[in-house]
Amino acid sequence: MNNQNSQPILDKEKIAGEKIFRDVLSGEQIKWTPEEEVRQLFIKKLIKEYKYPKGHIRKEVPIKSGQTETKKKADIVVFHNDKNFRPEENAYIIVECKKKDRKDGLDQLETYLSNTTAEYGVWFNGKDAPAYIEKTHKPHRYLSAPDIPPYGKTLADVGLYKKGDLVAAEDLKTVFEACHNYIYANEGYLKDKVFNEVVKLIFVKMMDEKSTSTDCEFRITTKELREVEEGRGEEFRKRIEELFKRVVAAYPDIFGGEKILLKTHTLAYVVSQLQKYDFTKKTRAEIKGVAFQTFVHSHLRGERGEFFTPYPILKMAIEMLAPKEHELILDPACGSGGFLVTALNFIRECFRKNRPDLNEFDITDAIRTYGNNFVFGIDFNPDLARVSKMYMVLNDDGHTGIFSENSLEDFSVIIETSSRKIQPEKFNIVVTNPPFGTRGKITRREILDHFDLGHKWVRDKETNKWKFIPEKIVSQGNGKGGQVPDILFIERCLQFLAPYGRMAIVLPDGDLTNSSLGYVRQWVRDNSRILAVVSLPQETFVPYGAGVKASVLFLQKLPQKELETLKKKDYPIFTGIIEKIGYDIRGRDVYERNERGEIVKKDGEPVIDEDVSLIIEEFKKFKEKYKLEF
Repeated sequence: MNNQNSQPILDKEKIAGEKIFRDVLSGEQIKWTPEEEVRQLFIKKLIKEYKYPKGHIRKEVPIKSGQTETKKKADIVVFHNDKNFRPEENAYIIVECKKKDRKDGLDQLETYLSNTTAEYGVWFNGKDAPAYIEKTHKPHRYLSAPDIPPYGKTLADVGLYKKGDLVAAEDLKTVFEACHNYIYANEGYLKDKVFNEVVKLIFVKMMDEKSTSTDCEFRITTKELREVEEGRGEEFRKRIEELFKRVVAAYPDIFGGEKILLKTHTLAYVVSQLQKYDFTKKTRAEIKGVAFQTFVHSHLRGERGEFFTPYPILKMAIEMLAPKEHELILDPACGSGGFLVTALNFIRECFRKNRPDLNEFDITDAIRTYGNNFVFGIDFNPDLARVSKMYMVLNDDGHTGIFSENSLEDFSVIIETSSRKIQPEKFNIVVTNPPFGTRGKITRREILDHFDLGHKWVRDKETNKWKFIPEKIVSQGNGKGGQVPDILFIERCLQFLAPYGRMAIVLPDGDLTNSSLGYVRQWVRDNSRILAVVSLPQETFVPYGAGVKASVLFLQKLPQKELETLKKKDYPIFTGIIEKIGYDIRGRDVYERNERGEIVKKDGEPVIDEDVSLIIEEFKKFKEKYKLEF
């Protein structure tokens, strides 16, 4: 595979040996540096989120000090118009990106503001909590602000948002990380508690967005921020806490008995960072999904080989399985709920496409009904099960079908834990990414006894077939009994499936290739129809903390008589190899480029360089050609 970075890329024809990328303002190729990447990110925010015209924005603007022009240049200057680019006459906002330290950045900003007409300053390093300041009419007097004004607005308008004023978020990962870093620095909480406090406020924001009120209650104005800084802010805090009481009442199984623990000044900062975004309608599902999954991963990653499934793989598995609104779906190792949320959004798009008579309110109501009645998940980690519930709620529900239990336990335990909602041979679709590796090997005899693949198999030299030894549990070659969970999950997923049900499971390539595991592949062939095998590139899971090479195996459960007939003949199996996943090993988007090295755009947006979509389309053709009806 040709490993490319989205920003930067390696362009040997133009700048040999140097990383370059395309400037948001000029469209020209420029040399990449870490500082330039941060600057480009904020320029994009100015254009997309704050709505400033490109023509008003300049970078590397020299700032005069007294009668001489200093060597220092402001990273970004937003001017009042596109006619006059003299900062001492027409500057409006100055952004400092080069200074990594907050104090140094603010000191530099104040110097710039004092020598220009700029009224507002921003310090932003792409990681830590950004700072916003306002220049007052008093010399060398600067006050903090909750944000900078959007284009055509004033600082007095910040926080006085109506629901229609909210904007789509372009980079929620950075926003969530900024909130985390501010809480961590100002509250002293450990990661799990920081995570919980941020998620509480995300829920409060969603609750506010879904209310019937035209005005936003999840807000902080400049006046309120100044009151908080003076040790007041009671009205602001009371408003947010009242919203959270509504959240607790609506979701007692997630937040029962909890309160907002943040100090008022920390609460004010987080609200100021989130308030302008629309999480409900305008921010794309994949942006919310990637941000939430990344945020979860960085705070709740377990020690049992857990890692989260990237969005392209979620999309591929769900679109190839093609769930219908009347089909029951289960993820028995649901983690933070990525597959289940992707299924919800797949059904949502089906409604939008096939039911033009329904408005968005009707579709949301239909998704809520679907989620609450047809979508189920299990995770052994109670923290992840709770997170999955949260994620489901953020995508219009289905959280009541999530349970914390070991999916490899006896079915009687699972049935009791799930109040009989999860039972064997019940589900039309099972989709999962189980924990991998030997660290979490299953050794309990009472679990292994329930699985063919939990027992010893030996190869018959005459027939070259593997033979099941029911009286012995499996050994991994070290004399100790035990089986890796991913292999047991293959069998358990098929046990969950109803006749003609279909499944997708992410597996390490060793399960499909190692000679010592030939009995696993034989068991799969003997007990299911193999629909497809799709190989994933090596870097698929690297940004999520694991470098395992994996594939996705798609199976269908058939009645025994049909399965016996199928095994007597050759049948077609779809195979695919993904070479371009759409991001690099750091998780940054990789874009398609034309022969001149320019980023390809569609409807004004850069096109992700991936072949996952091609695999999905080819599988649809395969289904049609061989008349696979699902």
